[in-house]
Amino acid sequence: MKLKVIIFISIFFIFYLLINYYIGFKVFTGISLKYTLNSKVFWIFFWFISLAYIMSRLLISYLPGAILSVFTLIGVYWLAILFYLLLIFPFIDLVRAINKKLNFIPSKYLIPNNLSVALVFIISLMIFFIIIYGTWNGRNAYVKNYEITINKDSLKIKDLNVIMVSDIHLGDLIENNRLNKMVEQINSLKPDVVFIAGDVVDNELQPFIEGKMAQQFSNIKSNYGVYASLGNHDFMGENQDRITEELRNAGVTVLRDEAIVVDSGFIVAGRDDISINRIGIGRKDLDEILRNYNKSMPLFVLDHNPSSIKESEEAGIDLQFSGHTHKGQFFPNNLITKGIFEVDYGYLKKGDFNVIVSSGYGTWGPPIRIGSRSEIVNLKIKFQNNNQLTEHN
Repeated sequence: MKLKVIIFISIFFIFYLLINYYIGFKVFTGISLKYTLNSKVFWIFFWFISLAYIMSRLLISYLPGAILSVFTLIGVYWLAILFYLLLIFPFIDLVRAINKKLNFIPSKYLIPNNLSVALVFIISLMIFFIIIYGTWNGRNAYVKNYEITINKDSLKIKDLNVIMVSDIHLGDLIENNRLNKMVEQINSLKPDVVFIAGDVVDNELQPFIEGKMAQQFSNIKSNYGVYASLGNHDFMGENQDRITEELRNAGVTVLRDEAIVVDSGFIVAGRDDISINRIGIGRKDLDEILRNYNKSMPLFVLDHNPSSIKESEEAGIDLQFSGHTHKGQFFPNNLITKGIFEVDYGYLKKGDFNVIVSSGYGTWGPPIRIGSRSEIVNLKIKFQNNNQLTEHN
């Protein structure tokens, strides 16, 4: 392991311990104002929960599957709780500091026990809402509908019913039950073609292989097939070749910086995720991928990360499908993704160039969504000389 990686991991781990200690101290102090706690029992329990996800990753090859799943589930839910507590507690500290200067809070509300009980109740209620609603919202995908007209003629096809999914994140938490449900939803929409825009697999390859999850993709029914590109998570652990092999064996056409003409009607290009550059491989330019193809045909590109839309526009792409952002997954992260990407979710039109970015079918880390929804994109395309798009909620 390179020295830089070791240093980064060490710094990150120390930082993680510090912020967890801060949260643990706040929780212990707040509860202790009203109730007597055994500090040793509290901290043993607290550190078990806060380190559960890290332990699940370190012990993945040693723990039985059932125990590993429990560790993982506890750990990822704690990450969600930690995220929101890191927003709440510093805000409370800031309000208290300002109040010491301005005294804008009536003194009757500052009685320690009363304030502690109120804050514990409010925060507990919020956490309960996040876990219950966020889990339901993350597990129940809806269909996001679009209609678009592309200003090109297709020799054989006048219209196209496209289903697109991204960010499935198959693994320990999103398993065959969710995958089967996704396949059933896709088939119920009677697609002409299905596009998968990256992050098929989550962090670990083992659950994907042992669960034979790739085989479920062979049950997708469409007139022109299923086409996929790879996302940044598909490259983690350098498992991209194995994932590609598994999907291709299940009948999915995985496009690795390559393009294909579909039934003489349209061209689909699939790009390796931009993260491949970090492992020293580098991905092809889009112009190079399309060099030998007739650009007068409708051109679609699957590019997991929507950061390269300018290159797609300049290459004459008619429609790009992306994911990656999850629309932040947790509020207020959507404000961050909105600031980073030109389009972090939904539809963008620039002349004859169109982009659709999905919030994704699955989740990364905590299996919850607050401020975003799990979705399957259903896009109805018409080919003619009038480019308009209608969006239906």
